[in-house]
Amino acid sequence: MIYNLAVRICFHAALLIVAAPLLAGQTTTPAVRTANDTSYVNCGADAATSRTVRSDVFTSPDGKRRAYTQVSATPIRPSPERTLPRCINNSRLFVANGGGEFEVVFLQEPSDTETGNALQVVDWSSDGRRLLLELAQWQYESPGVTRAPVIYQADYGVFQQPDLASSFRKEFGLECSLRVHVVGFSSENQVVIETEPLAPEEEEVLAVPSCSRKKSQWVLNVAGESLRPLPETAKIVHNAKIEPQASK
Repeated sequence: MIYNLAVRICFHAALLIVAAPLLAGQTTTPAVRTANDTSYVNCGADAATSRTVRSDVFTSPDGKRRAYTQVSATPIRPSPERTLPRCINNSRLFVANGGGEFEVVFLQEPSDTETGNALQVVDWSSDGRRLLLELAQWQYESPGVTRAPVIYQADYGVFQQPDLASSFRKEFGLECSLRVHVVGFSSENQVVIETEPLAPEEEEVLAVPSCSRKKSQWVLNVAGESLRPLPETAKIVHNAKIEPQASK
């Protein structure tokens, strides 16, 4: 899928609800690993603390573009008329071209079915034209976190979100589910994802089987939304220069 987007972008929940059962979740809640880790941010154990985490700054190999993400988790009070989750998230992507200022080019807002979200920069492509990200979404107080790749085409200001549900069906020939992690770019500038089988309790909750019983890495054809195993000789490269910044 290609999205022609300008300054403010919101993926509608319906696009992700279709893919959610096939992109698999985690029954355990991951914790923030470092001060600048935006892969999962919440309101804390008691759901009463606002938190904003900013990622490190990722500079493209040619030095022409910089990017970082910011995830905010905000506690809310349940309404007397309706039971609501105690925390909601907003995730933003900031990009600066040349020596310019950072601007918001992507905003992921909460929905009633997915109140939690997080956005993590993975890497720039070697030519500095594509920014690879991982988008996570979940419903507070419910098991499961869905993760999927998002690609920012910096030259044109558009985003792509491959339909992994379709990719899995093409590869395995059935409706199935896997845990997904966005790894980065290969030395051939191709997007690489990693998949893991579900735990038995996850299969029960999602009511679908694991597509595979082993951990695997795949090359994702973004245009054709197809997968092929990552060759054993292939290497994952790290193109961006990373500059730490203070989190809020």
